[in-house]
Amino acid sequence: MIDRKDKYTEWEREILDFVNSDPVNPPMYLTEKLKNTVSQDMNVVIWRIFSKLAGIQVGYATFTLFFCPQFEIGFTKHDLLAHLVQHSEGVGFMIVCGMIFLGGGAVIASFFFNQVEMKAIEKSVFIYFPTASFLAVMLFYSLGADIDWTLALPWFSGATLGSLIGFKIVKHLRYRLATP
Repeated sequence: MIDRKDKYTEWEREILDFVNSDPVNPPMYLTEKLKNTVSQDMNVVIWRIFSKLAGIQVGYATFTLFFCPQFEIGFTKHDLLAHLVQHSEGVGFMIVCGMIFLGGGAVIASFFFNQVEMKAIEKSVFIYFPTASFLAVMLFYSLGADIDWTLALPWFSGATLGSLIGFKIVKHLRYRLATP
């Protein structure tokens, strides 16, 4: 045990008091709460996370159909952006449409996840985002969209890249803002 506290700064004295103090057991409810938290962080239920992500993306994608119809499917009677497809030969426009449709949802969804959930998603982004893009194209097709498959591939690429890029940007920003 160290006795010469007057030689140390206040911070060092506090450390010495802590080291030399008698151990105190935390209350049982705190111990259980800590065990549950650690258990949940280590045993992530991936289908719940992907369900949450999919739900947010579906909500955002549905919202975009009010101002940006996809494959001529939307909630407005006229397609204000259709003339851009003709002027851009479709490819660039379809990439942007895909990025808006699914990329925006990935960005918004990223704000609703904690750090553990973000890490779990990151492990599967190259599976989840392309699958979500493919399912979106198939949904449009099943709803009767007249899909030109030469334009569906750029849309698919844009939706996948937009989701990946959006997710990574938000993850990076959240990390930067959390780190002093």
